[in-house]
Amino acid sequence: MTEPAIEPGTIDRLESAVPAALAMSAGLELGVFTRLAPGPLTAAALSARIGCGEERLQRLLHALVVAGLLQKHGDTFANGAEADAFLVEGKPRYRGSQHKPTAHLWETDLKTAQSIRSGRPAASHDFSKASDDDLLKLFAELHPGTMATAQDLLQIFDFSATRTVIDIGGGSGGLVATLCAAVPALRGTLLELPRIAGLVEPMLRATPGGAKVAIEHGDITAAPPREAGYDAAILRAVVQVLGPDDAARAIRNAAACLKPGGMLTIIGGGILDDDRLGPPAAVYLNLTFLNFYAEGRAHTESAHRAWLAAAGCGPVRRLQLPSGRAAIVATKNEPKES
Repeated sequence: MTEPAIEPGTIDRLESAVPAALAMSAGLELGVFTRLAPGPLTAAALSARIGCGEERLQRLLHALVVAGLLQKHGDTFANGAEADAFLVEGKPRYRGSQHKPTAHLWETDLKTAQSIRSGRPAASHDFSKASDDDLLKLFAELHPGTMATAQDLLQIFDFSATRTVIDIGGGSGGLVATLCAAVPALRGTLLELPRIAGLVEPMLRATPGGAKVAIEHGDITAAPPREAGYDAAILRAVVQVLGPDDAARAIRNAAACLKPGGMLTIIGGGILDDDRLGPPAAVYLNLTFLNFYAEGRAHTESAHRAWLAAAGCGPVRRLQLPSGRAAIVATKNEPKES
């Protein structure tokens, strides 16, 4: 019998997606979409505004048309609908601030086979060995994403009755500062390792709402925050950088600083379905993590539920934030009567 013909459709699709994504990244880095926001431009006019050669830029513009982000009419180029909505700097739904961190992830993903073969992360994130300049650069790149997450939370939760919130391992503090800027009665705390806290403080204070944020030095895997009775605690991109034992301790220590009825929110791209086959973004991010961390990984929803139950929290809800990032939310239980 003749074997059925098999076409490399999946392989072709995967290979063709890479150049288009890299073209988008180049367009963001050059400010193409923002400069086209006022209206169509020729390649010559756009290259003059960017300060680059016309012929080389024209190659990129044609690639962005093929990718579906730009439109070409005669000799002029214009933003498509998606590019105009999401890739123009200053617009409410701008996503271009993530292009540098995303490009870093793509570069790291090329080392996946090396990390698997050696059994060690090939692009280890060891903050203790990074220079101050490198750390500041990293947190500056991540800062817009922390603020965007706060906007996500403001869309789906009512913080009007919330008076105190702690951002645990919050890096630049952009998340808690943005919450405090939006809610007049809210006061925040950023819990961070001493060195990182000292480096990011100017960035925090320069962020709207940052003046309302206190800074506490601490390691959530070692001990709870000093103060207790918070209305809300947030772990953004923290649990996913930890192994199971440290993740359980971090969640237990975070819950310890909440008042009964307080809300604990865990946010990250690394929350897996229990069969580990979805959502796709978490499955692929789990590969990225093995390049960065010796123990960090995407944890399953059931693991999060077990850790939260052990920490005295429930019921547990899994949510998708407006930006697509996953969240696990639970409330601290009332103390049991003796």
